[in-house]
Amino acid sequence: MAIYGDFEYHAFNDIIKVLQRHTGVLFMRTALAGRSVEMHLKDGTLNALFIDGFPVSEPLRIRDTISTLTSAASGEYSFEVGEITQQVSFPLDDLIRDVISTAKIPDQQLPHQETRFEWQTNASQVQVPPALQNSWSSVSPLIRQGASAIDLSRQLHISEHEARVTLYRLRAAGLVTPQRAAGAFHDPRGTSAPSPASAMSGTSQPLPAQQPQQQAGPVRRLLNALRRLTGGNAL
Repeated sequence: MAIYGDFEYHAFNDIIKVLQRHTGVLFMRTALAGRSVEMHLKDGTLNALFIDGFPVSEPLRIRDTISTLTSAASGEYSFEVGEITQQVSFPLDDLIRDVISTAKIPDQQLPHQETRFEWQTNASQVQVPPALQNSWSSVSPLIRQGASAIDLSRQLHISEHEARVTLYRLRAAGLVTPQRAAGAFHDPRGTSAPSPASAMSGTSQPLPAQQPQQQAGPVRRLLNALRRLTGGNAL
């Protein structure tokens, strides 16, 4: 079973959030400046990484690869549920939280300035990355009951673009979520797939193509999670 998509419609870190409770191989044909990347995932852990078919195990190079994919992944991707290779062991949430704090974020991945965010359900238990501690200290009191980039811009006297970047980083760190998706992470191991809630842009986007036989079990839950990610309705 497999799902397919394009990074034109789904950000890399949002795809990882959807896949974090599943085991299989994420293949990106041209994601790394035209080079292929293959990630072997199990329960939110990166177990192997290949670039153009060659294994990568050095921690610094893995971090740099994740950083590049977070800020500039492009082209098609596919995820195949199944057996994986075990070569390394890196928690993907930690990797992405680390790189997202400083990575350059393309404007098309930023949330809409009117999308309102609030505290994630377990925000008080999340370790705030050092690079985001000042931002979280300023934003958290204002956003606890909900606020948009426009609201933050006015109250913190910063540009709307800076506010949108800040919200993107805080969401990637697991600290905030769009209001319409609040509470989506109560039971990540329940019958529903782990949901990254909604797209950061706040608009609906096309879904990945799917094969008819992929309408049940974990793949259906993945597709439903992607549909919620992009603001659509579950199957």
